[in-house]
Amino acid sequence: VKPFDHSGKPVAAAPFGSAAILPISWMYIKMLGADGLARASAIAILNANYLAKRLEHAYTILFRGKHGKCAHEFIVDLRPFKRSAGVSEEDVAKRLQDYGFHSPTMSWPVPGTLMIEPTESEDLNELDRFADAMLAIRDEIKAIEQGEIDYADSPLKHAPHTLLDISSQNWNRKYSRETAVTPLPYVRANKFWPTVGRVDNVHGDRNLICTCAPVEEYAASDI
Repeated sequence: VKPFDHSGKPVAAAPFGSAAILPISWMYIKMLGADGLARASAIAILNANYLAKRLEHAYTILFRGKHGKCAHEFIVDLRPFKRSAGVSEEDVAKRLQDYGFHSPTMSWPVPGTLMIEPTESEDLNELDRFADAMLAIRDEIKAIEQGEIDYADSPLKHAPHTLLDISSQNWNRKYSRETAVTPLPYVRANKFWPTVGRVDNVHGDRNLICTCAPVEEYAASDI
C-alpha cells in the first residue's frame, strides 16, 4: 500500500474511510439481509410520506415528485415565516426541544429549511407526536403573524426553555410557564429538559471552549 501523504491535508480527512463506522453499516446489512433491507427502506419511505402528508397544509414541502411523494426524507420550507413573522429555521429547531424532539437537519441542502428523515425505526405514535409538535409550532407562528404576540416576546424566540428558566421567581415572559415547557399534553408525561437555553451559535463556532481540566493538571498527574 502506498503511504498516504498527510502534509497540508485537513485533520478530518480520512483517505480510506472510518474504521469505527464501517463495521456498524456492515452489521446492519448482515443482520437485516436482503429482505430486511427492502422492508426497512419501504417503512422509511412510508414514514416520510406520512409525515409530509400530515404537514403539507401547514408548511410548504419542497422537491416532491410528480405524484406528490417523497423518498425517505422531505424538506420543510421555513423561509416564508422569516418574512411574515421574523421566525427562522433556528427558532423552530430550538422550539422542538421544548416538545421533546432533537431538531432535524437544519438549512441543508436548502438554507432556511428543515430536512426531516424519520427512518424506519419510528412507530406511528412517535410520528404523530412529531407532527403534532410541528403543527403546534405553526400555530405559534400564526399567533405572531396575527399580532397576538410580538416575535421578541414569543416562546419561539426564547426557546429552548430550561428547568432553571421556569423555576425562577422572576418569570417575566408574555406567555405562561406551561406554554414554555409543556406545550402539548404528551410532553408532561415524558418531559425532556434541555440543559442550556439559547446560545450564540456563531460565537461558539468561532471561539472554541474546552470543558476539560487545564493542561497543567494532566502534566502534574501520575497517570
